[in-house]
Amino acid sequence: MQDTSSASRGLRQRWEDYQTSKTQTFWIAVGGIVATLILGFGPGGWVTGGTAQKMIAEAAANSRHELAAVVCVEDFMGAADASSRLKKIKKARWYERDEMIASGGWATMPDRKEPNSVVASMCASRLETLEAPQAGTPQAGEVSRTSTTPAK
Repeated sequence: MQDTSSASRGLRQRWEDYQTSKTQTFWIAVGGIVATLILGFGPGGWVTGGTAQKMIAEAAANSRHELAAVVCVEDFMGAADASSRLKKIKKARWYERDEMIASGGWATMPDRKEPNSVVASMCASRLETLEAPQAGTPQAGEVSRTSTTPAK
């Protein structure tokens, strides 16, 4: 029977003496590259340049639409007859709201001639959640006539 010290020495010695061939080294390198690519593009979240460009374009378009929808709501609520228009929007069926916003010109941006259907939809969704302004309360963009300075 061998004792464990000589067996471990033998294993250690074999480990130190081992030299891979060129073929083995090549396949180890290929396996490492393949594993890196699979893990990087899979769970690692890497993307190609084309995919990154598409993601950038989508993010830019979404941010423009969000901004335009906010402007649409502000313009809509800033109009003199905002309360009655808002009531009409809320009474309309969900599929008619976008068209009402678009036909009213609220979803047409200053540099465009045609209304944007995405902006109209987003604007209608935001308007649907708003409450109609009460008589005597300032509209968006209006300044209140009451003083806002604290009493001394």
